[in-house]
Amino acid sequence: MNDIIAFSLSLVGLFFLIFNTILFFTKKNVCVKTKKTFLWYLFSLCIIEITCHVIGFLSFGNNFFISHFYFYFQLIFISLLYKDLILNQIIKKTILIVLVLQTLILAGMYFKNPNSFWEFNVYEIISISLILIIYALYYIFSNLSTEHNYFNFSIGLVLYLACSITIFSSGNLELVLCKDPYIDIWIFNILFFFIFQVFILKEFLFLQSKK
Repeated sequence: MNDIIAFSLSLVGLFFLIFNTILFFTKKNVCVKTKKTFLWYLFSLCIIEITCHVIGFLSFGNNFFISHFYFYFQLIFISLLYKDLILNQIIKKTILIVLVLQTLILAGMYFKNPNSFWEFNVYEIISISLILIIYALYYIFSNLSTEHNYFNFSIGLVLYLACSITIFSSGNLELVLCKDPYIDIWIFNILFFFIFQVFILKEFLFLQSKK
């Protein structure tokens, strides 16, 4: 029963994501104002989440490997988004360097231990989340004096990824994977994913209101 509740709640978050993605792609006045990297981010997230839910439904517990695509695609598209948004040239170059280094590190890890591809990679989740949180916070605080695009998205991203770090930190990993308590933890994660989608919707409404 708990599994059904968690899966049902995660479906609500998935439908919210699909709804947001459709809004950004179909509203022409918003789509033309939106960075292509952000649109690709939403689209890739939809595909990955749908795939994750389908595999989870057909073979429960065998979709852990999807997390690698989920976090790495976030790293690519959100890094490129902030590279485009941030004006500081040093920060722009740093973002690209970090993206390349992180890619090489992850590739090396899976090359050295291919079996780890089918499991959660705590380093991958925490490091990518921290990197993107740093970019988002830098963007927020460097633009506090002005009304700007992707402010709502950045806040939602920080909240959601901070939740991911909390859940997947080494001290909580056993709780995530244990059968009995994990349901409460996943509901906590689903809640923050839903909140993240609320902020993305607010971003859409903000862009729609701009002339």
